[in-house]
Amino acid sequence: MSACQPAIVLTTCPSQAEAERIGGLLLQHQFAACVQYETIQSQYIWQGKLCCDNEIRLTIKTATRHYPAVERLILEHHSYDCPQILLLPVYDGVEVYLKWLQDNLAP
Repeated sequence: MSACQPAIVLTTCPSQAEAERIGGLLLQHQFAACVQYETIQSQYIWQGKLCCDNEIRLTIKTATRHYPAVERLILEHHSYDCPQILLLPVYDGVEVYLKWLQDNLAP
């Protein structure tokens, strides 16, 4: 994977306030060019129990070179013991958008 390769990082937060705090920090440091917030309902197993919670999903538009910093920032500011943090490489997209993405990230 190229360090300049566009990527999406997915995470979830228990509240809009926490999601926006993390997203704002990612944008301030230029580790992300865009962060989208969606209200979702998650059902999962945690410590042997079936759980169902409302969460905020963050879709973080970034590049693979920033993944270590994105992960570190999320872990430092997240309230979950085991937050979802997934890197999804982007293999292609509209050229003008991919240029905008790279132009709005730290080198």
